[in-house]
Amino acid sequence: MPDPDRYLWQAVGRTFLVAVDDDNRPIGYGDLEPDGHIDHLYCRPDVVGTGVGSAIYAAIEAAARQAGMALLFVDASESARRLFERRGFGVDARNDYNINGVAIHNYRMSKPIT
Repeated sequence: MPDPDRYLWQAVGRTFLVAVDDDNRPIGYGDLEPDGHIDHLYCRPDVVGTGVGSAIYAAIEAAARQAGMALLFVDASESARRLFERRGFGVDARNDYNINGVAIHNYRMSKPIT
């Protein structure tokens, strides 16, 4: 999992949520920007499929609604695409990249929440 100190400076003005286990160790986090962009939604690999990601997403959407946001959007990985589709997001576009000769892609997805 990324070092939290690395991201603290980015949290200013954002909704930054962290899920912890019973021993208070981070197991996932989410980062919502003021414009409705979900910048990060991450879970430790050993908790994928346990509902942690869904709980973090639900808290992100609740925070967005409370802030009066009308739209959420994300650039989702192939595996995260399914999570967002199950929560009502639609695919707006596929983004194709080439990084150091390696072809990768993600999906621009959005969901109105008003």
